[in-house]
Amino acid sequence: MKFTNKFTFITSAIVLTCISLVLVGGLVSLRSLSLKYHQQRIDSIIEVIEKQLDKQTTETQFDHWLPDLLDASGIVRLEVKRDDITVYQNYFESREYYPMRLLLSYSYTLERYPNVHLILHTRQPFSELQFTFWPLIGVGTAILLSLSLLYFALRWIKRSFYGAELLERRARYLLQNNPTARFAQKGEWPKAASKALDVLSERLENSRKERSVFDIHIRGKAFLDEATGIGNRLAFDNRLDTVVMDESFASSSLILVSLTELSTLKYRFGSAESEKIISQMVDLLNHFCRRFDDSFYGRANKSEFVILLPQMDYDETKVVAKQLTRSLFQLQLPDPEMIENFFHVGVVNFPYGSKTDLIIDDVNRAVLVAEHQKVSGWHISEENLKHTVIAKGTVRWRTLLTDVLEKKSLLLYQQHVMERDAVGIVYTELWPRILGDEQEVISAGTFMPMAEKCGLQAQIDRQMLEKVLALLVQRGESSKAISVNVCSHLLMNKENYKWFLFELMQKSKKLRNNLVIEISEHLVDKYYYPLRTAVVPLQKIGCQIAIDNVGKYVINTQYILDFNIDYLKLHSSLVRDIHLRSTNQVAVQSLLASCLNSDAKVIAVGIESQQEWKCLLRLGVYAGQGGLFTSPKRMRAIDIS
Repeated sequence: MKFTNKFTFITSAIVLTCISLVLVGGLVSLRSLSLKYHQQRIDSIIEVIEKQLDKQTTETQFDHWLPDLLDASGIVRLEVKRDDITVYQNYFESREYYPMRLLLSYSYTLERYPNVHLILHTRQPFSELQFTFWPLIGVGTAILLSLSLLYFALRWIKRSFYGAELLERRARYLLQNNPTARFAQKGEWPKAASKALDVLSERLENSRKERSVFDIHIRGKAFLDEATGIGNRLAFDNRLDTVVMDESFASSSLILVSLTELSTLKYRFGSAESEKIISQMVDLLNHFCRRFDDSFYGRANKSEFVILLPQMDYDETKVVAKQLTRSLFQLQLPDPEMIENFFHVGVVNFPYGSKTDLIIDDVNRAVLVAEHQKVSGWHISEENLKHTVIAKGTVRWRTLLTDVLEKKSLLLYQQHVMERDAVGIVYTELWPRILGDEQEVISAGTFMPMAEKCGLQAQIDRQMLEKVLALLVQRGESSKAISVNVCSHLLMNKENYKWFLFELMQKSKKLRNNLVIEISEHLVDKYYYPLRTAVVPLQKIGCQIAIDNVGKYVINTQYILDFNIDYLKLHSSLVRDIHLRSTNQVAVQSLLASCLNSDAKVIAVGIESQQEWKCLLRLGVYAGQGGLFTSPKRMRAIDIS
């Protein structure tokens, strides 16, 4: 109940109680006075009778005046006793019948005649009283006036305290991390408290931004090149280790661009021109890699740049290398003729599970071969070796995926997120898989990009969610939570989003509490406000929110507070060999510190060894997920028909 409602309720209750007490007290007092007056009249009659007895009045003389006196005094019956012998009774009876239970009884012993005892039965003082409209006008007017004054007083209180309600609402928004609380509303009262909230909100916002900026600064120092702002060698090593060990990437490509003549250009034209070329190179790589999902580009050293393209087969790698070479010829050099021998590109295509040292050696050899060609160009390592990967044309992929959708044969694989004791389960993460033409299991990292090209991604996402919701019901309210990674397109598509909300609302709140929705960090950064608008209703109906792939890119962590997330899942590139990489430990500590002012719990992903797990426990992570605990396992079929 709001403060104003409480205040008006208490005020109204007090005023109405006072009015009721006054009315009840008045009635009690009036009755008491009436009975006392009635008693005095009876006493007067007894006194008259006693005086008449002193005068030796005969019974016949009493008959002349006593009946009228008794009737006027409301006395219905009179009984006279002398020495317990009834001398006279029913001296006078009224013309109207009065039941004995409605009469008042009085008993008197005459003072001067102790042996004479009188018993009288009288009517009630109010028995013949009739209330008319006019006598009640005064009391009614007073009550009406009191209620009117109470009404206007309550209206004044509500208007006066409306500003306090606005202030209370704003304070509640602050506690809920609602961004609208940053701005004061017109009419807030008391004004001093409103200004204090303004100052505190501004300081809180600044401290959050400073915390996020500090976090970016720490991770930027660790994983970004200071001169260009793109990934450095450490970031490249982390990403390469992750791609190599990710089974969803059947094969990937690594491209090394060496600006061989950069030192010569710097010697001839100065450092300023050299920096301009570096800036052009960064813009070129940014524009070039934007076309590829999950790509990485960075600066390995002063004159070398790397590009890592996951899920890329051998033939596609050759096409990409040719396109990159054409783009590099567009560099604007001070001397246009230098471009003929200015850069050399080494390319290698490697399968899942390859050794990182061998990959780097292969790409370095490819660069040396390109340099021996004496002109700017590219060379791919081991051209005669083509890895066996899943390579299908768009038509064949469309046929396969359409068949999966029609048969509803999407597979679910699960892996547990384990608590710190490595025994308890926080929740279970689910991934989609499909079977290929030869009954091979194809991961989402392979078929989802092709599904997007074929325009079937939304249908696959929807069927995945249908299976997850069916599993949620099947497991029951007492089971552990399950999680599913939801793409941004589904959350920002109005039709699919409404369908998802409608399906969730059909489930009980406990079932909705058992659903964890995971969103990639880079999507949060790319679609910040649209995703926040979509996430807030999901949180309100009980779903939990997790942000995964955290640390894959250096991104502002302000979303931790704005989205009010439940779980923060570290990318495996930060976890891999963390016990040997102090820089990764610093980055994880920075992310843990970003969660101090929130309820977010940090989960490490991709844990493969006890050394990694012990180091993460020492740093303070909440839970872990990876091959050290459980491997992804296929779940039994879920009926969604």
